[in-house]
Amino acid sequence: MEGRLSDVANKQYPRHHLWGINAIEELNHSDISIIEVKKFKLPKIFERFFNRLILRRSSDVRLELAGLTASTRSDLTYSVCGPLAFARFYKKSRLVSWVFRAPANNPTSTLHPYHNKNLRSHAGFLCLTPKAEKYFSKFAPSKFLPWCVDLDLFDGEPASINPPRPFFLATGKTNRDYETLINGAAVINAELRIIGPEEQRPNQLPSNVNWINTSVDPPDQAIDYATLREWYAQSLAVCIPLKGDANDTCGYTNMLEAMAMRKPVIMTRSGSLHINPKDQNFGFLVEPQDTDGWTHTMEEVLNNPVQNMRMGSEARRIAENDFSIETFEQELLGFLREILA
Repeated sequence: MEGRLSDVANKQYPRHHLWGINAIEELNHSDISIIEVKKFKLPKIFERFFNRLILRRSSDVRLELAGLTASTRSDLTYSVCGPLAFARFYKKSRLVSWVFRAPANNPTSTLHPYHNKNLRSHAGFLCLTPKAEKYFSKFAPSKFLPWCVDLDLFDGEPASINPPRPFFLATGKTNRDYETLINGAAVINAELRIIGPEEQRPNQLPSNVNWINTSVDPPDQAIDYATLREWYAQSLAVCIPLKGDANDTCGYTNMLEAMAMRKPVIMTRSGSLHINPKDQNFGFLVEPQDTDGWTHTMEEVLNNPVQNMRMGSEARRIAENDFSIETFEQELLGFLREILA
């Protein structure tokens, strides 16, 4: 979030990416500060050595050292980038980290963020899925807390301009199966717009597929959020093609933004999220690597505008009731109060 707070304030960057940090000031009139990694200078050779060989599963050695330094003068450290490898060295600060999924196997290195020693050194875990809560509760108090979406930026209002041709929208970079989606869309009478990283782009694209590269960081240098919001509004439905990992949380952001924009969601049956579009009547599920499933589902959307509107309205209703930032912040503060107590 370094450098993005002003963008959030100006509604140029989604407020849900704050993960509630602006609400923490309400905790007993607390003073808060953001750990700024860019101010922590290290020789490049030292940084590369630690990131590639010693702290390969950590976010960054500078983040670890900056967090450890800040922990000596704080009562609580709130990590939205996962467990920290130096957790067991925190003497004063209580460390609460967000976790998405259990590790594939028990790490042997004590400098692995998910090593049991580091997990037991945490004061608590906030869990994006019920599966994560079940696993991490063995190490520290844990709470399943569904995420949220910026309902003001993604306002659910109609598009300001109608597109020249109906299109489906897909956006995202992690664990996407764009090949299956593209093959399924090749024969439909509509455009498919994909906002994805260059390394996932096939060499040959069908004539109805438009690919926008987002390999730059941050992604909104390639397409700003005002444009993205308009594309959501113009689209027929939002496609989230995944790889079928049963423990995955990928596609969560994309799904919530689509719901807020009143769009049906077509998603690969994948992951461990507590919500899916088919069960809650705001979209469809496609089986992993099912090219024909994508074709048939997209054709159903093309041929059923009334059903699309009903699904979109249900999606927005669920987003407002269950995924508002205000609800998220109050649940977050309740958990942090318990930790501090």
